[in-house]
Amino acid sequence: MDTSNESEMPKPGKAAPPAKQEVYWQKALFWHGLGFVTIVMVLWADKLFQIGQHLGVSDENTESYLEVSAKSGVVVLLWMFSAYKVYLIVSRLSYLESFLHVCAWCRKIEVKHKWLTIEQHFAQQTGGKASHGICPECAAKVAEEEGAT
Repeated sequence: MDTSNESEMPKPGKAAPPAKQEVYWQKALFWHGLGFVTIVMVLWADKLFQIGQHLGVSDENTESYLEVSAKSGVVVLLWMFSAYKVYLIVSRLSYLESFLHVCAWCRKIEVKHKWLTIEQHFAQQTGGKASHGICPECAAKVAEEEGAT
């Protein structure tokens, strides 16, 4: 049985469908949180070490510790709100990416960037061989159609 498929290669002039990406919300939230922690650290580093003055972007650091704490609190609240939204979006994306892609025309299934027939996919997943039959509903429909003709 030949598992190669000519339909894997995109036709000239047509864009290939986007590849599946495994996205995990933990990784997304880690990098998201790291960005917000960096912002808070820069706020406090500017207050404690007058980084803005040393870089020549501000004249004098007149902010009180209470003002820097308030700014940090606002950044943390923004982080919490946006982290929840990132979690929802990435969780939904991961859920949608877990679906099997089935070709609407030939009914082949995309598995690891290869298009396999349903029988090939079944054999890969279970090790069993597939056979064809007819379900009772389809058998009844065929019998009706044959009786009507």
